[in-house]
Amino acid sequence: MARQLILATTLLLAALIAACGAERLPSSAPLASSTPTTSAQLPAATLVSARSAERELLAIAPPAQITPTPANQKVRVWWPDELYPPEGDPARDVLEDQFKSFAQTYTTVELEVRRKRTTGLGGILPTLRTASPVAPGALPDLTLMRRADMITAANEGLIVPLDDWVPEDVAGNNLLPGVRSLGEINGVLYGVPYTLNVPHSAYRPAAFSAPPASFADVLNAGTRYLFPAGATPVSCTALLQYRAAGGRLVDENSAATLDREPLLEVLTYYAEGTAAGIFNSALVGYTRYDDYWNQFVTGDSNLVGVDTVTFLRRRSSVPSALPVSIPTPDGTPITALDGWMWVVTTHNPEHRQRANVVLAWMMRIGGQSLFTEAFGVLPSQTRALRLWDDRGYADFAQDLLTTAVLVPESQRNSSAALALQEAIIAVLEGAVPDETAESVLARFG
Repeated sequence: MARQLILATTLLLAALIAACGAERLPSSAPLASSTPTTSAQLPAATLVSARSAERELLAIAPPAQITPTPANQKVRVWWPDELYPPEGDPARDVLEDQFKSFAQTYTTVELEVRRKRTTGLGGILPTLRTASPVAPGALPDLTLMRRADMITAANEGLIVPLDDWVPEDVAGNNLLPGVRSLGEINGVLYGVPYTLNVPHSAYRPAAFSAPPASFADVLNAGTRYLFPAGATPVSCTALLQYRAAGGRLVDENSAATLDREPLLEVLTYYAEGTAAGIFNSALVGYTRYDDYWNQFVTGDSNLVGVDTVTFLRRRSSVPSALPVSIPTPDGTPITALDGWMWVVTTHNPEHRQRANVVLAWMMRIGGQSLFTEAFGVLPSQTRALRLWDDRGYADFAQDLLTTAVLVPESQRNSSAALALQEAIIAVLEGAVPDETAESVLARFG
């Protein structure tokens, strides 16, 4: 048995070294000395743990493309509070271990990580605005931003394009399909996607004969469906359903518009559901997924709208819950992209190089996989997601991400989106679908 374990370890490490490509293992990593034979087989326990072993090895392996920087150079990183695990959370140890490992690996580089608010006084974007003209030396080399803030920062010249210097293996082939677009503005890369969060639904299998993927599935099941209908500027659930029905928010001339048939299909669904007690006007008071999770826990509802963060961090309170796409007219899955991206603020080439050192470190496959699974967010890279121990959710998310749409902020805040939201709320409060549709469509005649 001992010989089998040594042999298995040798085979596993050999496979990992071959698979890592440009990533190198630490020179101190122990290797067994046994010579593999063609008849040898990996023990079942080794096969089960292979994914975790690969992730652990990749988490400690520095990226090969990093070039050491001169001595006594500082790299300043701003990290949003929203993405920093609280005290006592295992994910915090995972993250801070990555910072410590960086310092141990690159002894000539001083990594300074500052936690910053996401919005408001002292927030990342507001501070960039105020500090850029008066105290550029206080700015970070690298920071994390959501897409909406990234677009604003790019338009105001607060961040720099990344196309010319970010390695392809960091912002190219390793990213999940379609995810690179999250960091692009008009085809130019301004942010490297790091963590992702996507909306979907969660349901109790015992309450449904099949996963509730379509409008008909929801209506036939008759169970209450809770989602943030009052979210502003428009409910993500309703917007995605309208998009899935073929609806547009802008026409071929980029003018705001709504399409009659898709709009009427979605409004009719909500009207029928309201008449059946599946929906009611109380949904208008929900703006966050957390607002009604307890009703899912107690069984008052068997189907709720969620996102990755809500589902992964709260599902232990409903152990039987499974993820499913947001219901659409014909059951075709759809979701929306959101997440945090690495952006660079410095125009100094040497500072950019140092930022690249940290960026490549934080984008290592193993490290990203460990942190995202521990914290309950999705990684942006395919291999990082494949290394998750939670194969059920990882496989669901990887499939769902292929259906993701990126709705421009300008469209989400347009008069068409506001009219769509107004129509959904009106129907939930008892208005007739046809009349409601005609009323809002008249604005875009």
